[in-house]
Amino acid sequence: MRFFVKLQGFAILFALFWVVYINILAFFDQPGRAMQYINWFVYGFGFLFAIIYFLITKYFIGRNWRAVPLILIPYFLVYQPIFHQLLFSLVHDGYGMMIRFLSLSTGTIHFLMVLFGVIFGIIFSGRHQKA
Repeated sequence: MRFFVKLQGFAILFALFWVVYINILAFFDQPGRAMQYINWFVYGFGFLFAIIYFLITKYFIGRNWRAVPLILIPYFLVYQPIFHQLLFSLVHDGYGMMIRFLSLSTGTIHFLMVLFGVIFGIIFSGRHQKA
């Protein structure tokens, strides 16, 4: 049970990182700021968060392949939609439309970065010796 609660905490943490990712992109997507460079921000922040997911997975989960579905399924089916609706309820309509557009247009990039981070974190984690 403790293992399951720990993994749900990581799924919630991943959802919080997604909220930060979308808000950073929405901030830089304001007209006249960085609209022409938004693709570089999308891929750059996606790569940064993939590294964060990699490090979290490598150091806290280790070589436990059972953790992949227990993190990713609740994250994509439960926590991300909940945080998505919570984010829309906290912002005004104009900013909400920008967030909705960015979440739809960068969703596949974020999905791939989460998968790469978690799977490579498990693959490259060191073997734990039993005491």
